[in-house]
Amino acid sequence: MRNAASWTPGAARATVEQTGTLSGMQPDTESTDTGRRRAYRLAALLVTVVVAAAVVTAIISSGSTSELRPGRPVPGAARALALLRGIPQSEATLGDPQAPVTLVEFADLQCPTCASFAEGALPQIIRRYVRSGQVRVIISALDTIGHDSERAARVAYAIGEQDRLFQFVALMYANQGSENTSYVTDVYLRALAYAIPGVNVGRALAARNGVGPSRELAAARALASRFHVSATPSFLLYATGAQPRRFSPEGLDAGAFSAAIQRLLQGGST
Repeated sequence: MRNAASWTPGAARATVEQTGTLSGMQPDTESTDTGRRRAYRLAALLVTVVVAAAVVTAIISSGSTSELRPGRPVPGAARALALLRGIPQSEATLGDPQAPVTLVEFADLQCPTCASFAEGALPQIIRRYVRSGQVRVIISALDTIGHDSERAARVAYAIGEQDRLFQFVALMYANQGSENTSYVTDVYLRALAYAIPGVNVGRALAARNGVGPSRELAAARALASRFHVSATPSFLLYATGAQPRRFSPEGLDAGAFSAAIQRLLQGGST
């Protein structure tokens, strides 16, 4: 690196005169060729970056779901199982059924915003309020986006009959594919279900179109209609035993929920 203290305008002029590169003294062909070479290198670099980005995108979009197989490790499984370990579940309800506050989430398992909530704010709510017995969380899984949503919701409700719905939902979000690309195959569903200890996978898949999951899905649709829910995620937040109330948080971060939960725990309202 050049020492800035030794640089002077006179020294700069002397350098220019010695090299003879002042405009008008000789043709600037060398500078032009250098500029062209630099432009070519830059263009080549840009092409390389674009191609590399396309390859990475293709790998991410194809690998997240198509590589899932029953018996193979499932991304996000260790984290989801640790988060939910020891917390009671009953069908679509997580936490103490007598918890003083109830949070209902209307969710579509294909919804990327639902996945953001499930992987961001929800774990904090679970650690702070659900594990301590202050809040119970209920998932109303809907099929608003498409056929893959219904397939996923039915299996979630079927696994809910074995009290493992929240583990399945967490793994679904952690391994979400592009909407309505038919990625919710039996192979995909089996891979997620097999990663959850205690799940009878064959029984769950056999039950997905049965009375229980059909009833749960119909009830979720009816509840969404009652509260005019047209987008996911949407929420109800209320004191357990009181009338359910629609809750519209200012954001999907944990703080947007904590203040309202604290008010309810103190006997106030949302």
